[in-house]
Amino acid sequence: MRKIFVFMLLALGINANSSAMNSHADTAKYFPHPDRIRYDGSCITIEGKDVIIYSAAFHYFRCPQELWRDRFRKIKQAGFNTVETYIPWNWHERSMPADINDTSKFDFRDLKAWLKMAQEEFGLYTIVRPGPFLCAEWSGGGYPRWLSLKGPGKGDLWLRSADPEHIKWSVHWFKAVAKAVAGEQLTRKKKGQKGIILFQLENEYDAHGTPDKALLLKALYRSAKDNGVDVPLFTCLTHECRASKDPELSQVFDCDNYYVDLTEAPSCAHRMVNLRKSQPDAPGLVTELQGGWFSLVTGRLSEENYSDARHLNAISLMSLLGGATGLNYYMFYGGTHFAGWGARGMTTSYDYNAAIRENGALSAKYDVAKGIGAFIGQYGKKLARATGGPCELRAPGKMFGGIRIAVDGTRFVFLHNLDPDHAVKGSVTLVPGKMDRPATPMYNINQYGEKVLMKDADTTSQGALTMAAFSVEVDLPALGARILVIPPGASAEKGEWWPKASVQTVRPALTIQPVRISRAKKAEDPTNKAIWKSLPAGASLPALDINDFRYSLYRTAFQLTSAETGKEKFLLFNMFTRDIVSVTVNGVPAKRLFPEKADAQTWVTRGADERIRANEFDNRFDVAGLLKEGANEIIVAYENLGHAHGYVPMEEPAGIRAGGLSVTDTLLSHPLNWEYAADVAGVTQNYWQSAFDASGWENIGLDITGEIPRKGNRVQPKGTQTGLFTWYRIEFSLPDVPAGVWVPWMARINASGNGFMWLNGHNIGRHWEAGPQREFYLPECWLNMGKQKKNILTFGLRQTSNGAQLHAVAIIPGIADAMLRH
Repeated sequence: MRKIFVFMLLALGINANSSAMNSHADTAKYFPHPDRIRYDGSCITIEGKDVIIYSAAFHYFRCPQELWRDRFRKIKQAGFNTVETYIPWNWHERSMPADINDTSKFDFRDLKAWLKMAQEEFGLYTIVRPGPFLCAEWSGGGYPRWLSLKGPGKGDLWLRSADPEHIKWSVHWFKAVAKAVAGEQLTRKKKGQKGIILFQLENEYDAHGTPDKALLLKALYRSAKDNGVDVPLFTCLTHECRASKDPELSQVFDCDNYYVDLTEAPSCAHRMVNLRKSQPDAPGLVTELQGGWFSLVTGRLSEENYSDARHLNAISLMSLLGGATGLNYYMFYGGTHFAGWGARGMTTSYDYNAAIRENGALSAKYDVAKGIGAFIGQYGKKLARATGGPCELRAPGKMFGGIRIAVDGTRFVFLHNLDPDHAVKGSVTLVPGKMDRPATPMYNINQYGEKVLMKDADTTSQGALTMAAFSVEVDLPALGARILVIPPGASAEKGEWWPKASVQTVRPALTIQPVRISRAKKAEDPTNKAIWKSLPAGASLPALDINDFRYSLYRTAFQLTSAETGKEKFLLFNMFTRDIVSVTVNGVPAKRLFPEKADAQTWVTRGADERIRANEFDNRFDVAGLLKEGANEIIVAYENLGHAHGYVPMEEPAGIRAGGLSVTDTLLSHPLNWEYAADVAGVTQNYWQSAFDASGWENIGLDITGEIPRKGNRVQPKGTQTGLFTWYRIEFSLPDVPAGVWVPWMARINASGNGFMWLNGHNIGRHWEAGPQREFYLPECWLNMGKQKKNILTFGLRQTSNGAQLHAVAIIPGIADAMLRH
């Protein structure tokens, strides 16, 4: 097919291989395999069939692989034809390569397994979004933390920029990821098989203020093409690619992301109309149609976000009214930040208040999405090339709507009740006025030798179509939205309302009781058993190949004279980023100065946008009375708060740059030499493993009568710091569940201290004492089910000013989410 295209260009005197084509054909869309996939100003066409892309965002890195099949099955049953995922660079290249050509640190096995399952087992198209910047509430926005060591380090924004070093490393990533997924593209599969249909460059670049964005975008474009990507390329919220005249960027189309308030769904229709006008040679795709919202430490849980089932329905239908021929719900399944991979300030839960909840349960949004999926399945082909949009309404109450007309004359009437409190019932008159005339239902033979409906562009000479006003009878609940489908030539009374009412999920009647934990084993981290190494001067954690979010230790031993002991009253630390530490001096906890910054969450919210400088001391302690003449020892527990997912903080490495004693709280007078341990001792001693022998640990009782808060901020036990890092282990067995019934489980916890939790050896994420999250998902694939089997839940907690006190734990069955197994 490329030969046909080249011949046509040569006939016009154009060199198809020139990078400097300068006629209208310069920016004409070129598709390497147009018989497999192409697009125009209406929609994407796959193997000769017009398709409305109905896509669900589902990130493989936020879900245990054992549960992928369950999530895919639910997505498929809701009527989706596509799934979408980001591809995080830092997930796949966790250690710093030796040089720009070193690809030995890449591991794409889970990505390939996810694509294979989606495409081959469930028959879903896939969309991939490899960044290099993702945002996504993910550590570093996808950038590896070791990449910060490659930047200029002068306080300037570097990542996402056109800096040559940044572009060089971004191409290093794109070269690897493009090669990894190239074989999974639709264009590499046999006809009729599913594969990758779209590949994204960068992400929401409009939100980042850096010059010369086109330089990075063009470098990514070339890298993708040079390394085997031949499906269409796209961006989102990146105006450099919106109707670009550049020979390369003109081959990339832009998309929009819709996050709107509960009563602002009409803006989706208007924005889609504007998107399609701004790039008339590309389809209208919503890369991220709001499926909910994330939750922040000390903020609100996702379940408290305004986005509900009515909202999801309204923004979906209004996007279609505006001419969208591609919808991707972000998120359709959110998942969990296992092992602390969420960005700085994020909760462990990434439930997102999505249609498929964190634990796999189905919310009311799922039923909405399923209804829309059925509508698209029935009418998607007609709607793909329909014309129209919002129009004037004469209606009772607060109404918004419009009409789209298919090539065969089918009318799609979209109506939305804007009133959040009152239903509307009665006659609505639509006044379409002049509209673009839909293409006549005539067939033509296109340049690819296919029999296809003539494009809208082929009939523009027919002029505009003037449609008379007409009325329909409506009955919409508060914030309700529906579509009336009127067959060609029929009156409105003959129309059929969509989406159809969903069949409610049958919930089994269960009487399973929570398991309240009465006892725990407790041990202090034996820091002397940690694996200690000498710390090179000024070395950050990424320079030591520590690029994840573990808790690490620092240690120093030194001698003081009697005079020095009396003068040195302060311990000061200069950090690479605004992380937090706890300190013991000769075995006694040191009191932090500035109590208003006494916990990690305050630093997250107050210090996240401030860069640490080499002369700043931001972790300060009062050590008066703790030092002694002769030998002294200081041990530090370092809490890596996570890698920020935007702007300056994501450019900083982690770790302690310098630390020492001082006679004042502002100037270091006695620098100290340090050792470091990459992990706390309990990790290297495998305290988190189920088979670990904890017989020598202290047995403690837990509260079994008081109510454990389900959520909330600052409701943790109030204690005092007694050490650095404390471990707890609890055991429990689950009650038997009736055969054929699925029940999700969670741990409800009341504890102080920040750290990680392990379920039967699997890291299930962070515990933040500040909240609001108090319930943590226990994936069923990592649980041992039944009364005769034992489960181990292990906590490793850095002591805060409230210590690290495990007060109460209950293992809670999700009765309200239970379902019959299929």
